[in-house]
Amino acid sequence: MKRGGEEKEKEKVNAYLKSRLFPWNFILEDVEEAPIEHFVPYAMQMCKAKGITKGSVKDGEAKAIIATELRDAMNAYLSDEGNRELIEIHGEFAAQYPFAFAQCLVHAILYRLGLVLDDVVNLKAISEVLDLDIEWIKRRERFTRDLISKSKTKAVRVFSKNILDKNVISSEGDSIGNVDDITFDTKTGRVTGLMVSQGSVRSELSMNDIALTGHSNNIVLKHSDSK
Repeated sequence: MKRGGEEKEKEKVNAYLKSRLFPWNFILEDVEEAPIEHFVPYAMQMCKAKGITKGSVKDGEAKAIIATELRDAMNAYLSDEGNRELIEIHGEFAAQYPFAFAQCLVHAILYRLGLVLDDVVNLKAISEVLDLDIEWIKRRERFTRDLISKSKTKAVRVFSKNILDKNVISSEGDSIGNVDDITFDTKTGRVTGLMVSQGSVRSELSMNDIALTGHSNNIVLKHSDSK
């Protein structure tokens, strides 16, 4: 992505984050199908790692979960100068990352919670306010959910491949170590934490303390006291 185009895209993302329509405005962008197909496994890996699944959240909390995860991912994107890691990981799809990944993430979260868009937002009202075709929104939802339903095995492979050996850094940017193993809940199969090594020191980080994104080669701790 050229510098000018990158700055414009980041300005747009920033405006969307501040909009009263957030987080639903991100799913209303017209994104090509190929980037959606590319980013679905990354969105699924994030949901799996965070333990987002049916029964994991209370009724009525889906929108808050979506808003939190989407905001974290977009803020990480906005803070990446030059998008070097983004380009390295996603190649030709890097330019479509913010809106394509956002849409995949929203639908992946809803899918894993056993919900659809109509369960959490009034699509008819939004489509009327923005003069959008509600059937287009639903077609895109069906397309993305179909990809999600077929990508479960791939998402697990993508997660394992991308997480091991990654550098873990504090919220201030200091290196904590590298991921050398993943811990699971033996009953549910949910990822519970990451084993991190730095020299002879080995420690476990809870997934609740980690900010995962689909664009960075680093894993960032949400808080400086998460070490």
